[in-house]
Amino acid sequence: MAGAVVFGVQRLVPTMDPTWYRNLRKPEWTPPNWVFPAMWIPLKIAQSVAVWLVWKSRADKQELALPLTVFGASLALGNWWNVVFMGRHQMKPSLKWMGAFWLSIAGVIGSFHPCSPLAAALVAPTQLWVTVAAKLNYDIVKLNTGKDRRT
Repeated sequence: MAGAVVFGVQRLVPTMDPTWYRNLRKPEWTPPNWVFPAMWIPLKIAQSVAVWLVWKSRADKQELALPLTVFGASLALGNWWNVVFMGRHQMKPSLKWMGAFWLSIAGVIGSFHPCSPLAAALVAPTQLWVTVAAKLNYDIVKLNTGKDRRT
């Protein structure tokens, strides 16, 4: 169930045109395109296990309201960043959504920890990867400002 939710929410993001991203100026340290799915797949699996651990940790399901709400918000913010940056090509506005996404992951870690320290630890690599993604997002905006009316 947890895996279906984590992976299923990603399907809500519309298919993006890869040509736009490919044509952007990017910093020299940009990972090759294959790295993104290679990173996100194990991170999503770890998130699925983390949600399951949190769910199993509490007999009183009302105690799960905060951690699961924060997790849901994190999924929504990550998907919204994809829509804003990759779908709408709104580079500068995407920075605030990336920041909100980053903060929401910190919130997930913090709200998962009382339920299951292991669940919080399983989400921590997502925080690290999103830190890299945020820096990449910032550098791309910086290198492409003025290139597109929507930056």
